[in-house]
Amino acid sequence: MTSLLRQRRKLERSYNFKLLANIIDWTVALYVVVPAIIIGFFLYKDFILNISSSWVIHIPLVFIIVLLFLITRIETIRTYLQRADRLFLIQNRKQMVRLKRAGLYWSLSKHLILLSSALALLAPIFIIVHHVKIFELLILLLLLFTNNFTNVLLQLKLHKWQQQVSNILMCILGTVCFLYVPVIITALIYLILLVYCTSYYNRHFVYSTKYFDQQVELDQAAFYKWQSLLFQIAPELRSQLVPKLKKPRLLWKNSKRMFRRSDYFIEEIVCKTMLRQKQYLFGYLRFLSMGIGLTIIVPSWAKIIILVILYFTLRSMMQSVIQQIFEHKIWSIFQVTNEQMNAANSRLLKGFVNLPVLCVFVILVIFTLIN
Repeated sequence: MTSLLRQRRKLERSYNFKLLANIIDWTVALYVVVPAIIIGFFLYKDFILNISSSWVIHIPLVFIIVLLFLITRIETIRTYLQRADRLFLIQNRKQMVRLKRAGLYWSLSKHLILLSSALALLAPIFIIVHHVKIFELLILLLLLFTNNFTNVLLQLKLHKWQQQVSNILMCILGTVCFLYVPVIITALIYLILLVYCTSYYNRHFVYSTKYFDQQVELDQAAFYKWQSLLFQIAPELRSQLVPKLKKPRLLWKNSKRMFRRSDYFIEEIVCKTMLRQKQYLFGYLRFLSMGIGLTIIVPSWAKIIILVILYFTLRSMMQSVIQQIFEHKIWSIFQVTNEQMNAANSRLLKGFVNLPVLCVFVILVIFTLIN
């Protein structure tokens, strides 16, 4: 690994770590990440122990193979090039070639590790349910790896519709070879294809600067991949500007007041702020829907744990939202005491946290008694 690659890898790791630290604070780590890892381990263990009687036995092998070919892919082959390299690094051909080649080996090694880990987790399904041998699993790993490498090369050469067609054809070819062609012949075909793709990439993309601008754009997209993913999940975070508050379309669209009691004006301002600001509303709904979804999916022994995690996560999130709203300058206009603020805070937490969690708990108890 070249020193320039290490330097740029370090810069990328630092950027991603800062982004991750901004998303996962100690409350998220304590109430979401750590319990999710623990529960995931026990769920996987329970799934493996009962795999012979689970719903997986009804899924045909061909469907799993096709799904793997469709969902596994290499996002891009990293080159770690920057736009300024056109002025400086491009004059040092040897260093640029070393950087591109190191990026190629790093990208392929990383993808191979991810594919191997995924197949290792799915191995019980292949071995126990479909009686696939370990050697055949290794051949499947070779097929997936070569298929993804070929597709990422075609991505650099073809238009989007041509890429879609080629992906479908490669998926069909890989599935047919794995299921119907002898293992040795399949391995030879894909080994030859892998060697050819590696040679082709070195000849046209490592030693050549013809696709320099395209490689820079793809590498920049890969650099900001996690940030782009975060914005896709939470579009309201895309801009740090104060969002323009809009009138709600459904709830209290034409109503001047939400509560009849005049001493609930603090709660009314907070609720209307949440209805008009997507960042608060969607964040709350996202946490609530994820918690309810996990509660439905997990086994009975894990439902209470998920509910407890949901309670503390929602409570922490709502306390943060309420605190941000209370820090607004508008509260300096009203003569509000700390006792009123604390009472409103308590009532808001009961309405936004205690009530939905209690409803979910009651529904779970009813379904448990019925079943």
